[in-house]
This record gives sequence, C-alpha cells and structure tokens, in this order.
Amino acid sequence: MDLLTSIRESRMTRFQVVSVAVALSLFFVDGLDVAVMAYVAPALSREWETGPVVLGYLLSAGLVGMAAGSFFLTPLADRIGRRRLTLISLTVATVGTALCAVAGDVAQLITFRVLTGIGVGGMMANLNVLVSEYSSNRRRGTIIGLYSAGYPIGATLGGLAAAVLIPAFGWHAVFVFAATLSLVLLGVSLRWLPESLDYLLTRRPRNALARVNAILVKMRREPISALPDLPGVEGTASPLREVFTGAVGVRTVLMWLGYSMLMGAYYFANTWTPKIMSGATGDDEFGVQIGVLFNVGGIAGCFLFGALATRFRSLRILIGGLIIATLSFAAFGSSIGAAGLAAAIAVVMGAVTAGSVSGFYAVTPGLYSARARSTGMGLAIGVGRVVSIIAPVVVGYLLGGGLTPQTLFFVFVGPLLAAVLATIALGVSERRHPAATLMVDRAGEPRTSSSVPAEQEPVADRR
Repeated sequence: MDLLTSIRESRMTRFQVVSVAVALSLFFVDGLDVAVMAYVAPALSREWETGPVVLGYLLSAGLVGMAAGSFFLTPLADRIGRRRLTLISLTVATVGTALCAVAGDVAQLITFRVLTGIGVGGMMANLNVLVSEYSSNRRRGTIIGLYSAGYPIGATLGGLAAAVLIPAFGWHAVFVFAATLSLVLLGVSLRWLPESLDYLLTRRPRNALARVNAILVKMRREPISALPDLPGVEGTASPLREVFTGAVGVRTVLMWLGYSMLMGAYYFANTWTPKIMSGATGDDEFGVQIGVLFNVGGIAGCFLFGALATRFRSLRILIGGLIIATLSFAAFGSSIGAAGLAAAIAVVMGAVTAGSVSGFYAVTPGLYSARARSTGMGLAIGVGRVVSIIAPVVVGYLLGGGLTPQTLFFVFVGPLLAAVLATIALGVSERRHPAATLMVDRAGEPRTSSSVPAEQEPVADRR
C-alpha cells in the first residue's frame, strides 16, 4: 500500500481536519463575493439610476473574472502548488473587494468586480481538489457536501450583513464587510493551509522531501527516507492531454454540459431573484429576505447531499437533485405573485440547486488522475462560469425587452433539462465502458476506471 492510499484509508488526523476546515472556510469568499452584488443591486440601481441591462453587466462582472481565474490561474496549481496559488488568489480577491467599496461609477465597479472574480475563480477549483486530497475515503463525500455549503453560507452572511448595513451606511459598507472577512481568512490560510501531498510527490518542487516529511510529522506518521520513483513516460504527459483524450474526453464534455447548464440556472436565480422579488412586491427588504432564504436552502441542500453521499452513489443523488431543481424553477415562476408560497419554494430551489453543485464537485475530481485534477476541475468550473456570466446579462436584456419575471423561470427549465440528460449520459457511459477511461497512475502505468483505487475517487463514493 502506498503512502497516499494509506493516508486516505485511515482515520483523519487533527491536522487533516484543520486543513480541510480552513479550505472549507475559504469557500465563504466565493458565496459572499458573488451574492454581495445581488444584495446591493436594488439600492445601487436607485442611487446610480441603472436600468436592467446595465445591472445585468454589473451582476456578471464578477463571474467574468471567476471564469478567467478558473481557466488561467487554476491550472498553475499543478505547477506552483495548491497552497501558493490559493494565497495569491485570495490576496487578489481581497484587494478587488476593497476597491469595490470605493468605486465611483459603473465602469470602476465593473473593473473591480472582474478583479475580485479573478482571485475567487483562481482558488475555488484548486480548493476543491485540496479538500478531496486531505479527506479520508470514508468521509470524502460528506466533506465535499460541507465544502459546497461554504458558498451558500457565505451568501447568507452577505445577505444578513446587507440587511443591517445598507439601511444604516449604504451599499458600500457591504463591500467593506466582505473585504474584511477575506482579509481575516487570508491570515488564517497563511498560518494553517498546507500544501498538497499529491503535488509534492508528483511535481517534486524544491525541498519536496523535507516538506512531505514535515506534513507527515504533523499527521503523526513516520517520515519517509526518499520520494517514490518519478512517473514514467506516460506519466509525464500533459495534464491537459489527459482531460481531452479518449473516453475521459467524452466524459469531460458531458460533465461540462451538465455542470454549465446547472450553473447558468443557479446564478440566474442567485443574482436576479432578490431584484425580481423586490420589484414584484415593492419591498427591497423582502427581496433580500428571499435571497437569504434561497441560500439558507442551499446550505441545507449541501448538508443533505453530504449525508446522502454516505449511503448512496453521488451520481444518482446528482441526477435526482437536477430533476427536482427543474420542477422547482417551474413552480417558483408560477408563485411569484404569492409571496409566502414563493418564499417556501425559494428554500427548496436553493437546496436542490446547491446540492446539485455539490454533486458535480464530488463527481468531477475522480474523472482525472491526481496530476491532472486541478487542470480538469479548473477547466470545468471555468466553463460553468462562462455560462453563468451569460445568464445574468441575457436576463437583463430579456427584462429590458419586456419579458416577465415569471416567464424567465420557465425559460431556465430548458437548461436544467439539458443538465439532467447530460448527467444521465455520463452515467451510461461509465456503465457501458468501465474499462475505457484510461488514467495514468503515479508510477506511469495506464489503468482503467474500474481499477482506480478509492483514494482517487470523490467520484466518490463509487458510483
């Protein structure tokens, strides 16, 4: 049994728990930085007299940056290390959020939102991989669910802060709050976030052996005298090549389609629902409350996924969640005129969409070997971000063109149905061709998905 297999089949140590907890807390930044724009939108649009089209661009600006960060920064983690990239990205996000608080016009705010998004996007996929690597096989599905809950928790914190700060100090204060939280988490990360053992063992940076042993000592394990043999020729192939080759490439495309369609619908609901409901009721506070309820439901959905993942296969849970999400969007569109019913459905809608995001986070890393995981996950999240960028902008144009809010929710039933079909196809592909998904192990030997050990699999939970 090799070192990483032994670690992942053993009980988690205090060091692993702390490491995972720090990574989980960083996901608050993602939820807070995305949702903060939705919460300040009603007050900002009145103060700056922005129409729905301009507001759509403001809501998407952060997502543009996140897509850029996922595409161009996250793959660097496979070269410079997961910890280093996380710290760089979090610093960028903190600076960008602080600058949003002093933005004087739409152009400045869009620029600073893009900068913030670049930092957030650069670390999110990277953190997902790090959490997967430090989790035990037994707890990985549950931990991925908890990790995914960081987004709605951060968004809920933003909503609670907005409800208090905007009436008293104006919308700028919410960005001050978000920047302060990011700065605190940066300090926590500097102290407690570790480097990835997978990265140290496969990429061999300077002083890799000493760094590996320092981590092993903290995990109460015996140091090793030498690093394992370097991978052979196959093992040195480009991570990008693995992502797009053969059956892995087919499944990458299916996963991209399902994940991106879900993210388009999710970010539409998360960014526009507070504004839509405040317009429908004439009450800005009720709009914020609906946004908070959506994200409270998201927290519950992520925890529910984590609980279900201990008993059922992640892909099956994901398909079920996507089906319910499709139905909930149609139900919410039909209930906008009934405030109480809309509030209840918002909780369900948040739960199943966020829970489905957890499902993709649990399934995706196991599609790739350790050496290509950050690249594969980063590209997947980048594609999802691209679609999530388009969704709020398109909604702005649709509203500006006279489409009713009720109809918008029915429009997004289509992408969710596409996500259901793509995810089912992913499962069918794996059942029909279990031996076709070639991975490359750390010794450079090709192997099939049927022989991928549990350490590789937040597919998790052995679909």
